[in-house]
Amino acid sequence: MPIINFTNVANITNIKSLEDNNLLSEDNDSESCKELYNHLINITEEILEILKDQQAKQNLRWIKGIEKNFKPLEKMLSEITLYKRRRTMPRTYKDHSHNTLFFD
Repeated sequence: MPIINFTNVANITNIKSLEDNNLLSEDNDSESCKELYNHLINITEEILEILKDQQAKQNLRWIKGIEKNFKPLEKMLSEITLYKRRRTMPRTYKDHSHNTLFFD
């Protein structure tokens, strides 16, 4: 008759519960990422509609007033565009910015 070591059974149970929790956290992370993407896309689409509406009304003072709000977006676009054109892979963290560090 085999001898059952209950500490090994408890360890296996703990490992299994950790794996289950890890899978659940990955599901939550992917779900929260989907929500974040949807949120940012919706905001961008709403802003685009407002820009087009104000352009149709030829509201020049408004666009000059909010132009500074788009500088960070222009910087992000520029950094990502340059990153995509690179011929060599960045070798260190110094070769990345926060806009390109995890960019695929």
